[in-house]
Amino acid sequence: MPIDQIKLTGFRNHAETSMSFGPGINVIWGENGSGKTSILEAVHILSVGKSFKTNRINETVKHHSDFSRIEAGFSTNEKTETISFSQSKDHRRQLKINNTTAKAREIIGKNPIVLLSPEEQKITKGTPGDRRGYFNKLYSTVSAAYFKALSVFTLTLKQRNAALKNPNQKEQFNTWDNLLAESAETIWKHRICFNSRYNKCLKTVSKMYNKNSVSVSLLTDDTQRTKDDILNEFKKREQADLRAQRTSFGPHKDDLIFLFNSTPIKLFGSQGEHKISLVLIKLAEYMFIKNETSQTPTLLLDDLFAKLDFKRSDAVLALLEKKSQTIITNTDLVDIEKHGIDLNDPNNKSFHLERQCSN
Repeated sequence: MPIDQIKLTGFRNHAETSMSFGPGINVIWGENGSGKTSILEAVHILSVGKSFKTNRINETVKHHSDFSRIEAGFSTNEKTETISFSQSKDHRRQLKINNTTAKAREIIGKNPIVLLSPEEQKITKGTPGDRRGYFNKLYSTVSAAYFKALSVFTLTLKQRNAALKNPNQKEQFNTWDNLLAESAETIWKHRICFNSRYNKCLKTVSKMYNKNSVSVSLLTDDTQRTKDDILNEFKKREQADLRAQRTSFGPHKDDLIFLFNSTPIKLFGSQGEHKISLVLIKLAEYMFIKNETSQTPTLLLDDLFAKLDFKRSDAVLALLEKKSQTIITNTDLVDIEKHGIDLNDPNNKSFHLERQCSN
């Protein structure tokens, strides 16, 4: 659902900030340090339950404040929903949906977003874990079954690894292995299917951009194993796992490699190729979510014009759907006007933030 309004209290450098967004392009502008990215971070937390800036959400509490609170309204023609998140410096937190306490998993997929920010460059430059994390989040957004299997697998993997460090718990291996095998089978089935569909979106977006092709391929131990096959593999590797004190086989070992013109971009890509690849990856993500859920994600574009030259950023804006909600941050409105974004259009809005002095 599109986001109608948001309110930040004691969040980052925002003592109290409110914004009412339009259904089209929303531009948040101001000098560096004025809190533009913090608005996107708040939208991200209320949409997926996590920050894209830090793993320690208590860091978002404003200096000299005891707590932070963010609240947003999401709506369609059929319904309106309010989601709020409160965080104290002593790590207490509370998520609510329509004033009812909820768990983070309950908001996954409700209000899909696609984020393009400098932090996301780790998708093409980072570790296999960074890429798995990206696809796990994406596939969890479109599939509750995938998210459930991933949650079970992650928890059980921690328990099995703990048991590997304590020989006295060896008798529990059968329990852990059964749970791992069952969830691993589900994860792999979904990954194979989703990866194929995502790759089609990536190829479509690449053709629309009309420059270079970007494709994604999946490397895994074996993409077609049944639960029994997986259990046999666990048993075969048990002694090696005991010596290493960690589980050496499973979906947590997969790597997804992005290719730029058939070449691994992490190894051989230039800075420009990394940038445009990330843009195409994100536009493919947008298309994939829309295809799988019939929902139109909100696009969050952080500092777009500073990261891409005029030609590339113009190509990105040309690929955006005219009726999709987009929130862009920038230092001024000059780039916005150069790219022909009409802020007089009633669907579009602009918000100016001034840098706040620390107290």
